[in-house]
Amino acid sequence: MLKMPQLIATLPIYVPGKPIEAVAKEFNISPDQIAKLASNENPLGSPIEVRKAIQEALNKLHIYPDGAAVDLREHIAKKFDLQRDWVVVGNGSAEIIEMIAKAFLDSGDRAMFSQYGFAMYRVATLASNHQFQEVKAAPGYRHDLDAFLENIDNTTKVIYLANPNNPTGTMLTAEELDKFVAKVPEHILIVIDEAYFEFVKHCEFPNSMKYIKEQGRKNVIILRTFSKIYGLAGLRVGYGFAHPYVCRGIEKVRSPFNTNLLAQIGCSIALDCDNHVARSATLVAAERSFMRFELAKMKLKVYGEEGNFLMVDVGRDGNSVFVELQKQGVIVRPLSGYDLPNCLRVSFGNHEENLKFIEALKDILQ
Repeated sequence: MLKMPQLIATLPIYVPGKPIEAVAKEFNISPDQIAKLASNENPLGSPIEVRKAIQEALNKLHIYPDGAAVDLREHIAKKFDLQRDWVVVGNGSAEIIEMIAKAFLDSGDRAMFSQYGFAMYRVATLASNHQFQEVKAAPGYRHDLDAFLENIDNTTKVIYLANPNNPTGTMLTAEELDKFVAKVPEHILIVIDEAYFEFVKHCEFPNSMKYIKEQGRKNVIILRTFSKIYGLAGLRVGYGFAHPYVCRGIEKVRSPFNTNLLAQIGCSIALDCDNHVARSATLVAAERSFMRFELAKMKLKVYGEEGNFLMVDVGRDGNSVFVELQKQGVIVRPLSGYDLPNCLRVSFGNHEENLKFIEALKDILQ
């Protein structure tokens, strides 16, 4: 009998936010009447300049993309005042997370991440046939950096930190992260996953770029994405900043042509769409205030300091509330897979969508 390796056999399948089409069919609801607040997507959509550029490039689909994504990496490097060899791109930042595991975990090595860290850290580690150390979270579902340091041993090779963290929305401050980075041994790669960086308004959020630009650290990589603030989740492009030594290691395990032609063109254009970024951040800030205020009136526990989503403890089985919300045309994300059975993660849509969620939740919980 054909058998999977034990690490793969025990690995659950990653479940993304439920698609609008699936909910429409299951509950007989018109798709345009459904508010999808499950996947941290940008309610403003993608920049019109990107859509125009992609439309013009459709006659190039018979041509392979640039495997090294030179032009896109050049654009990213220029935007952040770096050289191209300090930039890596992937098919979403999730692929970069996987490539890091492949490139830097050797036999007997382990990755380390928080109890409520992004699910792909576990997937990437086990899929590359390595073990992991999950560090128990601090109160409030926060990263416990002291516990991370206490758990480092001679098998620790990669540490994944999401800041802000998905799905809890909790944030590490500059002081916390600076102290941590300074104490981590130089042979351990620190992955700082900043997928929600552009939404952050907190004055104490870290300037993580200084670790590579000013301090020249070879053991830090910073991950970002075009999926959130740029509204390009469908193009699947993430990028990272690191010392060229780290980038070369990732390049060695990269699949050929991992970022497609239209994605490279579209993301290069998106980097200049500052107005779209500003509008998106402004909308999220306003809707965050609205959602927190309304949920507080319902006396629900709400978590999430930064990012374009909140984690809500509904005080009962989250999966059942998730189903009832779908019946009213609202899709959110249940967090039972993160061992948070009473919690939902809710993205910010436009105001009408967010109001639809609030009214539906009130009706269900009354």
